[in-house]
Amino acid sequence: MITSTVRRTVRERGLVSPRDHVLVACSGGPDSTVLLHVLHRLRSELGLTLCVASIDHGLRPESSSEVEQVGAFASAIGVPFYPVRVELEKEGASLQARARELRYAALQEVARARGAACIAVGHTQDDQAETVLARVLRGAGLRGLGGIEARRSDGVIRPLLDCRRADVRAYAVERELPFVDDPSNHQRAFERVRIRHEVLPVLTAEDPRVVEHLCALSDEATELNAYLDASVPKLPGGGDRYVPIEVLSGLPVPLRVRWLRGWIGRETGLTPNRSHLTDVGRLLTGRGEVLLGSGWSISRQGGGLSLEYRAHRRTRSNRS
Repeated sequence: MITSTVRRTVRERGLVSPRDHVLVACSGGPDSTVLLHVLHRLRSELGLTLCVASIDHGLRPESSSEVEQVGAFASAIGVPFYPVRVELEKEGASLQARARELRYAALQEVARARGAACIAVGHTQDDQAETVLARVLRGAGLRGLGGIEARRSDGVIRPLLDCRRADVRAYAVERELPFVDDPSNHQRAFERVRIRHEVLPVLTAEDPRVVEHLCALSDEATELNAYLDASVPKLPGGGDRYVPIEVLSGLPVPLRVRWLRGWIGRETGLTPNRSHLTDVGRLLTGRGEVLLGSGWSISRQGGGLSLEYRAHRRTRSNRS
């Protein structure tokens, strides 16, 4: 079941091309271990060659032995293995986010060095549902509801994205694959863990298919995002920090919001959130200033919107 689902996901979502060399990221957990095993089984059929990398963050005493276990498994199935140790400061905010950033940077470096066209990681359908719920709780809009991308622009792919976590684990147990359980998956201090063990079970009691429904919502949002992104027009005046209001006022709101997001991103390097874009939209018929962060703001200047940078800003936007 898992093998056939991965085969369909890879083909329908266009994750790889024949003759691709794929770097499989394997932590030693059940999901990434099954990912490696299934891709190894499908490698000839899909026309792939594989290599494996395991990243040791040094956060737990047993992490080095887990990397060694991945290496032993890779050796047993005849796949080249590359262990990487990264240095992560344990103090500071967003430990998981910083670990993820370092991990992906290390994986990209290995992929470049080994000529890999893409990096396969082990996110499942349950991970997708948890991501969508987390973004809903943070007030995400349509773009955020797209959740985890099956294939990112940087070559990261997720062949297990249509597989349930329980089925993946059953596959590993049935075939006696060597895997370890990360204790951080049970630490309630992390938002994802609370969603997994507290929020989703309540929703599942109301709707046993809630994970499937959240993932379908994510796929639909992804399709709509792609359509809207392709429909955003090129407007005059968008190549600098001033745009006439008249060129924006005739656009449908979804396209206007996307144009503004792209304009702000190109000119400032920032990623405006939904509240920023809502406030900027109000400037089309009002006055005031919207602070975007990092010294940047947008204000109504005569017949247009003007992006401005000053190192020292007020901490609150104002509109009228």
